[in-house]
Amino acid sequence: MDLAKLISLLDTKAIWLARADTFRDKHEGRFPDEMRSLIEKAYESFRADDPSPVKDAEDFQDYLLKNTFISCWHKNIDENMAMWEIYGRDTNAIAVQTTVSRIRDGTDSSGLNGHSLLLKPVVYQKAKDVPGVLPYEDCFFRKRPHFAFEQEARISLDTYSPATRTKNTSYGYQLQCSIDMLIESIYVHPDSAGWFLAVVQSIIKRYAVNAEVKCGAFGNT
Repeated sequence: MDLAKLISLLDTKAIWLARADTFRDKHEGRFPDEMRSLIEKAYESFRADDPSPVKDAEDFQDYLLKNTFISCWHKNIDENMAMWEIYGRDTNAIAVQTTVSRIRDGTDSSGLNGHSLLLKPVVYQKAKDVPGVLPYEDCFFRKRPHFAFEQEARISLDTYSPATRTKNTSYGYQLQCSIDMLIESIYVHPDSAGWFLAVVQSIIKRYAVNAEVKCGAFGNT
């Protein structure tokens, strides 16, 4: 992430979950082929006077996209230079290191009664190769195989409810967390200048975060 996103994380004490339809990949959360076909057939059988506001499979997909909020993480023991280049974008970037247990124990889900909050790895699979019908939430844990290098794990919040269907949702959700519990270490881009490392260390000190700031393993320590 860039420095502004780190400061936002520290200042709000919350993980930002972005609404699924705001991602650049327009295949996010799309129904696999067989599942889409079955859903389309189900809607074709509905009577014209059916009270549901959902019109068809595409409309239902849009409801899910606007009610699913996601935070993306790279699942790896070591750093990945491709991830730095693609998502760091320039040398003034940082990476937050955490663990599954830190995310589980450090986030506050007490206000999410009735909603689904999941932390799972992404499965890389072609839409035509997924048989049957998945739980709707699992569609957001499927990506095309050419994204497999990302080795992604996701936090996903599903707020869709048949009882209160709406597309009028915010662009994101702040999942409250304990910063000290969440953050194990912070890495700056391997090619960042010494002054940037010093700036990040100063910010961490100002927010009283108990985490070590390190230079990425590909650069000079």
